[in-house]
Order: sequence, then structure tokens, then C-alpha cells
Amino acid sequence: MRFLRLLRKGLSVVLVLTAVAVVSGAITMWFAAEKDKVRLPRVIGMDSTAALNLLRDQGLQPKVSGREYSEAIPQDAVLSQRPASGSWVKKNSEIRLVVSQGSDAVALPSLAGLPLPQAKQILYAYGFTLGRVAQIHSSERPKGEVIAQDPEAGTLLRRGSPVAVLLSLGQLEEPASTLNGPRPNLSSLLRGQSSLLEATVQAPAQPTLKAVNPCLLTTYSESSAV
Repeated sequence: MRFLRLLRKGLSVVLVLTAVAVVSGAITMWFAAEKDKVRLPRVIGMDSTAALNLLRDQGLQPKVSGREYSEAIPQDAVLSQRPASGSWVKKNSEIRLVVSQGSDAVALPSLAGLPLPQAKQILYAYGFTLGRVAQIHSSERPKGEVIAQDPEAGTLLRRGSPVAVLLSLGQLEEPASTLNGPRPNLSSLLRGQSSLLEATVQAPAQPTLKAVNPCLLTTYSESSAV
């Protein structure tokens, strides 16, 4: 009996020592793993160069994965990061950053006096598209030149927005019979809200509009533009 008691006591001691060793090993491994990790700092809003240097100093591998327009984050500053700030990551982990290109609003250039193909090239260069094109007779602008545009030159406009233009058909050779009714303005013509207009342009002032026979005004899409 005494022998059995001693045996049980010895086994208990062995089990306790084994458990202590396992726990100690687990703790050691956890500390070793955590020692190889760093907490990711927040770099959103920082200049991209400063953010890259900061992350490299932390033993990480930052990479610019893209660029996007932003109204809130200035140009060349970090717009987003992945993984998120505050995350624990292993050293030498890749950190992806998206950098801001700034606002996508651009001042619209003046197209007046330009041939339609050149006006289109300028719009595309600024990131805009050619919208509605209306044609109308003009005594001051040669055929094929832009008389006016909507929105007006200097307007802040998002890239990708359409710009409507009023294109000259040249001088009207035969007078047209006038029609009764209200006189719509230039903006209504460019926005497709009127179809009974003739413009007599006195440069550099805005065109003077009057109602005329509808056959004197034509509109067409970009695909049919010269």
C-alpha cells in the first residue's frame, strides 16, 4: 500500500512538471512569435514618401498599389492602407498603400473659335468628353468653329463630364421668316431645351438669339461630328 501511495505521488509530480513545461514552452513560443511582430502605424493622410520611409523603419515592406482621386486627401498623400492601422503584422510583411491624386475637378478650357476636331482633342486632354453638339448659322464665326460651350470656360468640372458646344454653320445666305413665341437663351439651346433659334454673333459678346424656321438649326451627336 505504501508503495502504491508513493507511486501515485510520483506520477502526480511528473504530471505537474510536464504541465508546467508545456505551459512554459507555449509562453516562450508566444513571446518569440510576438517579438517578430510590429504594430502597424496609421499613415493615412501622410505624405506618401514619409509614409514609405516610416513603414520601412518598422521593418515592413510598403508598396504603392494604386492611385485614386480624392476631394478630402491632398495630392501625393496616403488615401488608404492595408492591413489597417493598429494591426499586428510580421516584420517584412507587405503593406499596400493607395495614394491620392487630389481633386478630379478641373477648370474647363475655352473652346470658342476652335474647329470641332481641335476642341474635341482639348476636351479629351483635360479628361472631359464631348456632349451635345448644336449647329447654328453665325455671321461672325466660319463654318465648323465653336461659338459657345456649356458649361462656360473656367467652370470647375469633374473629369469625365460631358461638355456641350454650339457649332457655326457659317453665314445665313437667305433670310428666314420669323416665328411668334418666346425667345429662348443660349443655355437652353446647348442643353437641348430649344430647337427654333438663329444666332447672329457680335464677337466678343454673347450671340443674340431670335426665333426662326426649325430647318435652320441642326444638332448631332459626337459620332457624326467632323
